[in-house]
Amino acid sequence: MNQKLLLGIAITSLSLNSFAAHSEDDIKKSLTTDLDKCFIAAHQKYEGHIIALEREVEDGKPVYEFDIQTKDGKRVEVECNPLTAELYDEEVEVKKNDKAFKKAVKISAKEAEKIALENTPGKVVEREYGFEGDTPVYEFDIYSKDKGHEIEVEINGLTGEVMESEIEIYDIGSDS
Repeated sequence: MNQKLLLGIAITSLSLNSFAAHSEDDIKKSLTTDLDKCFIAAHQKYEGHIIALEREVEDGKPVYEFDIQTKDGKRVEVECNPLTAELYDEEVEVKKNDKAFKKAVKISAKEAEKIALENTPGKVVEREYGFEGDTPVYEFDIYSKDKGHEIEVEINGLTGEVMESEIEIYDIGSDS
């Protein structure tokens, strides 16, 4: 009986020692892919949990998009250039009935959706609302049968302008 206890303690201490041997720097050194570098950049800028990841193509260029639930409760969407690990295109997501959003927009969700579908014919499979800086934006994920992918179309809530259109290659996690 004592031998089993001693063996258990020995195995546990060996496991803990090997676990302790991996410092934060060791972990960062092992994260070397473009996705790893974007993950580190996003995690350092926005403390919280990454809850979704999308791999997109915008204007023929690769993009990673992270949805992050910050420690202060905000939901932030940020894009990263995988070639440079530069973060850009930050959007703070809000609910459809958010008072500040409703007050800020000059076009309705219905008008914005019509513009998005004129830009990218297909079926709207997701709708999001947010702010890029002070600009309210509508975001629609539209499944395009022609392209065989979802296309994310972002509409300026003040002007109705198509701000960007990105092909979604894959989507991991919960972004709604």
